[in-house]
Amino acid sequence: MTKSTEKETSNVEVDSMNEAVEEAVEKTFEILDGDDVVKLQAELVVQQRLVEEHNDRYKRLQADFENLRRRTRQEKEDLSMVVAQNILLDLLPVVDNFERALGSAGTQDAAKVLMGVEMIHRQFIQALEKCGLTTVEALGQLFDPQKHEAVMRVEDETQADGTVVEELQKGYAVRGKVIRPSMVKVVGN
Repeated sequence: MTKSTEKETSNVEVDSMNEAVEEAVEKTFEILDGDDVVKLQAELVVQQRLVEEHNDRYKRLQADFENLRRRTRQEKEDLSMVVAQNILLDLLPVVDNFERALGSAGTQDAAKVLMGVEMIHRQFIQALEKCGLTTVEALGQLFDPQKHEAVMRVEDETQADGTVVEELQKGYAVRGKVIRPSMVKVVGN
């Protein structure tokens, strides 16, 4: 339901309530004498003020709720931007080192280039770990469908059924939540 439709619906409900009250008052006036009519008119005025106060309160609460939703959405977007910036700041030194390695690859021997790439790999893994990334343990573990994806089943009498015997691709988790399961070979007798 759109905002305008909600407002129209609430206005229609208030109007129909007011009409029902007025009809009831008119029928009551026909039955009662003069003193009772004056008392009822005073009570009616009080009740109409209460209805108006409740209607105003409802409208204020609805506006406050819309403001809260808008503010929450904006804060969520701002937080997402800050997180992305922090991750990228941690990864920029890795990019710098890759560029240095590529620039000097033609002037150095293969052993030094390999050593440089290994250092960059360690730096990259450290940056990812700083963001909460951990590897999923697989080799020698019992198969867990929450952490592992079995892509092959092998027979091995020396291993217990359901044991992971080979990890084909590492799995990763962020703060305990698996984002990519390990691809594994599992013993299945």
